[in-house]
Amino acid sequence: MARLEEQKQAVDQALENQDHRISAIEEQLATSQKNAEQQLGQVEDQVKEIVRGELLELGAGERCLTAVPPAFPDRHSSVVAKPYPYNGKTSWDIYYMQFENIARMNNWSNEEKACVLISMLRDCRSYFGKSLLIKST
Repeated sequence: MARLEEQKQAVDQALENQDHRISAIEEQLATSQKNAEQQLGQVEDQVKEIVRGELLELGAGERCLTAVPPAFPDRHSSVVAKPYPYNGKTSWDIYYMQFENIARMNNWSNEEKACVLISMLRDCRSYFGKSLLIKST
């Protein structure tokens, strides 16, 4: 009987030790989750700040898209999106991607795209214009 009692105490002690280990692991997980949430919040804040800066930069310059009467007759609708002039204050990659989307919406040929893009460039027409004319021919 004494031996059975000793085994019961040993099992109870082992269970108590496991409970302590589980509690310690749960605390570590809670701390890790809290740290991860804080880091995620910081990254979100940084991304928001970057986006806010880009929007301010775009707002300080000219907007990229607007609905205006077409430079070339539109073959699909009465309203056409036309790019604003590129002034070098915004990212060229973003501007060109938007320009390509507008050209696709308007169903412009390569020649039409080249003419419109050259007319939209400011302070860099000679550089871009020459390379565009070479590519379009």
